[in-house]
Amino acid sequence: MPSVVEHALGERFSRLHPKVQWRFGFSAADGVCQIGTGVMEEMSHSLAVPVPVAWILGSRRIAPSRTGLDVPFEVENYAYTDPLGRETHATVRTFHFAGKTAEMDSTMVGSKTGSYVVDYLGAQPDLAVKTQLWVDDKGALRFTSGAPRFLIPFAPRLPALASARTEAREWWDDDKQHHGIEVEVKNPLLGRLFYYRGHFTAVERACADDQIPGRARTRKAVSRE
Repeated sequence: MPSVVEHALGERFSRLHPKVQWRFGFSAADGVCQIGTGVMEEMSHSLAVPVPVAWILGSRRIAPSRTGLDVPFEVENYAYTDPLGRETHATVRTFHFAGKTAEMDSTMVGSKTGSYVVDYLGAQPDLAVKTQLWVDDKGALRFTSGAPRFLIPFAPRLPALASARTEAREWWDDDKQHHGIEVEVKNPLLGRLFYYRGHFTAVERACADDQIPGRARTRKAVSRE
């Protein structure tokens, strides 16, 4: 069974750096998980993000409300089949700010057409984002996400010009022997809203389905794309 990323990329998956293939190549059938530890060299957000909005995003585990430099963090990745029968790649990130931790959760599933993936953000989840995947000339995995959609009842689609869009890149640094991650959330009118850049190393462990922690599973399965 192919992983979510392998299914979306198809033949392009082989163009990823082998270490990036390893990161995104396991599926529910493999019975493994990955645990990574590292440092976020920069975590920042714009003054255009109101403090109450940042607090809500943090409390919903969509994006950390705090900022900082050289923030230690862990990243956990799990693969499982969700209640709707979809192959799922879950990511739980824990950031250790001075005196407090913060989490950011996402689950990624394949689309019905296979041409993109859907990221569900937050523990509920609260947002769904269609994300295109591609491989750059360095063998890094690139993510380009469209405007987010609310999953709460009666929430309107966000106008395109007022919606945040995300560009992310994950790669392997041969010289430093670690994985790199960079994420930028931008608004067409307000510019950069959030920015994260860091590095980490990861190990793979055996992990049966009943060993996957509850925090890696969303509280409800959502079929909306």
